[in-house]
Amino acid sequence: MSEHPGDKGKCSGRARLIQAAQELAEHRPFDEITIDEIIKAVDLSRPAFYYHFAGGKEELRAELVHRGLLSETPTQDVRQVLLEAALRVFARSGISAATLDDIAAEAGVTRGTLTWHFHSKDELLSGIIKHYGPHSVLRPVVEQIEQDLQNGVPLDDETIFRRLAGAFYDGFTAQGDYARLAILLVNTHPDAARILVEKIVKGRRTIVEYIHQRQEEGYFCKRIDPDLCVQVMATFFAMRAVGCGLQELLPFGHLSREETIDQLVSLLLYGIVKREQPGV
Repeated sequence: MSEHPGDKGKCSGRARLIQAAQELAEHRPFDEITIDEIIKAVDLSRPAFYYHFAGGKEELRAELVHRGLLSETPTQDVRQVLLEAALRVFARSGISAATLDDIAAEAGVTRGTLTWHFHSKDELLSGIIKHYGPHSVLRPVVEQIEQDLQNGVPLDDETIFRRLAGAFYDGFTAQGDYARLAILLVNTHPDAARILVEKIVKGRRTIVEYIHQRQEEGYFCKRIDPDLCVQVMATFFAMRAVGCGLQELLPFGHLSREETIDQLVSLLLYGIVKREQPGV
């Protein structure tokens, strides 16, 4: 007969669950072990399990880690899995229509596991804004450009713009769901949208400052707003991400990554006025 929450005392049931989980984890990764396997090993019911561990399997994991019975690093980053799942669900269904159950199902975890890490959709949304987006791809490229310039590596404007355009291309290609989510935020979650804008502006500051510096040195036209120049580049690739699936229907949809970058960089740096070729 299965034990009920109060049958043998809270400490006894809790200790037995911890011991069973520890023994199972000696033979298999903890993430592969199910709650059903744990309760079967100690002849407890699911209600009894959640009586001792209201936060589900993740609370049990935390207890095992605290006692030194389990490595602190899980075989997979559950929070990252949840954020990526939430990003896909939000982008696909919209923030208002999405439910925590939808996100848990997308991540392949229980709702209890989800709420152990994130108590609400707003917490998930904040986590997505903080950890994801094209800036995660753009930042290391900008840092490498800064380092190369500091080390005296000869980089002309076209090379720098090509690197930046490539980072935007790759960032929005990898984070198409994020781009679609950003558009949803504008109308549905203005507070989150403001946080997103602040993050975007901060991430682009180095590029804007570079353009402004080249203006002061007389190489770039001073009439052009540096922020707008960067926005044109970002918007171009953002709209590609938002319109995913439509590219092949557009006249320029056949362009490869390198051809697309070449077209955009040429347009930004030189416009459409015909230039005299060197030596002509």
